Amino acid sequence: MRGRIILILSVLSLFGILFMLNYTAPREAGVFGVLVFFTMIFMLLFGIMVEVVKVFQKILKDKNGGNISENKTYMYATVLAFGPIILLVTRSANLMTLALVAVFLFLSCFLIHKRA
Repeated sequence: MRGRIILILSVLSLFGILFMLNYTAPREAGVFGVLVFFTMIFMLLFGIMVEVVKVFQKILKDKNGGNISENKTYMYATVLAFGPIILLVTRSANLMTLALVAVFLFLSCFLIHKRA
């Protein structure tokens, strides 16, 4: 049931992003519109990352025989979906920024692996 809700919200956010990109300007949308835009990008990336984590889960399950809980899958997907949002907000893509975001993602995934 959660998978269907995530899929529906991802598709709706994709249509919302396309609508905002085609019919509004950042000046017209205002601060709330920019917040909604970034939220929709996060929801779309979250849906994509859930599927990516599930694919990796199936690959690793075949090798190790272990299983990752559904909540842990959603935690991994949340952290991985937040990475591109950080890059969009910083507006600079130099090597240092990319390295810091990569370190943040690695440490966050490591924390989820150890604690959850």
